[in-house]
Amino acid sequence: MYIPRKFKKREKPYKFLTLSFDDGVKQDERFIKMLDERGIKCTFNINSGLFGNVHNAPYEGGEVPHDEVEAKDVNRIYQDHEVAAHTLTHPLLSHLTEEEVIKEVGEDQKTLAELSGQEVFGLAYPFGRCYTEETIRIILENTPIRYARNIASHHGFEMPDKFMEWRPSCHWREESCIKLAKDFIDLDAKEDSLFYIWGHSYEFDMYNGWDEITELLDLIAGHDDIEYVTNGEIYKYITEE
Repeated sequence: MYIPRKFKKREKPYKFLTLSFDDGVKQDERFIKMLDERGIKCTFNINSGLFGNVHNAPYEGGEVPHDEVEAKDVNRIYQDHEVAAHTLTHPLLSHLTEEEVIKEVGEDQKTLAELSGQEVFGLAYPFGRCYTEETIRIILENTPIRYARNIASHHGFEMPDKFMEWRPSCHWREESCIKLAKDFIDLDAKEDSLFYIWGHSYEFDMYNGWDEITELLDLIAGHDDIEYVTNGEIYKYITEE
């Protein structure tokens, strides 16, 4: 079972690399096999209210399967990676009442913790930017969630300073992703640095991207000076919890 590692502060700066993938779809299983073969860690953000749904995701070229995993398979599929919340049903949080936000986030967190056996304290916002300062207050005051990721790429390697508005470096399909990966590999870090990639594994079907993600994973894997971590491990390192 996944247990967050504790990284101690040290004089030599760390180079951390983390991934974050949303929705808890069946393509995650194939993706996780690829990650495990390369020693790369990922945080998977899951909608527990949608377990077992069978449907397709439309896009400009047609549609691809967007079938959510079954509740009974959560522990098996994600046992070596971090499980985090993505709300029960993927709503626009900024449009909900306080009670609805608490239910969507709190019940998702509770269900995922029970199924995975993990301490679940992370979140990815549905639709990326659909939250407010009030949303953040409600979540912090009423749930165990302590960090939350949006989708506002910053295209850099800085460590997070606002955990409830955690910005990734890039999406895996951004044109800058490969260049950022190469820059991070070559980086002579003078301070703790983080390369943070996000996405959805169903997009590998949607954009015929399995070869592309294989190329990216092969590029970033196996570097002795890089620590391959989950989002939660970064949170615990910075907060020293």
